[in-house]
Amino acid sequence: MSSVITVAFTRPVPAHDLRPGDVFAFPDAPRTALTVLDTGETAVSPELTLTTLTLAGCDGPVSLPGTAHVRALRMVRTVTLHCLLCGKAEDTELDLPRHGEPLSLVCADHDPTAAPAA
Repeated sequence: MSSVITVAFTRPVPAHDLRPGDVFAFPDAPRTALTVLDTGETAVSPELTLTTLTLAGCDGPVSLPGTAHVRALRMVRTVTLHCLLCGKAEDTELDLPRHGEPLSLVCADHDPTAAPAA
């Protein structure tokens, strides 16, 4: 098992970064969790792109500026990290608000706490 080093994920997320399956809350309603079912974008002008979110439990889609910030509650992403010691690439799945943003990785070949390979 590899060791992933992360830092706390506390930053606001722009709406255009949301994907289906993500769960978020608006800053003005931090206890109302909203689950994204689908996303889309509409360019209104060179300066304004609207992100359209289809949300579980809502009758219609919600549109907001793509740069509008929300608070991620669940945001699972697969990231590729390279071992600090040997450079081997490894895909790791992290729920960013829960696990944090990835910084680095030490693969199982170099992690002294990992179980030996059978």
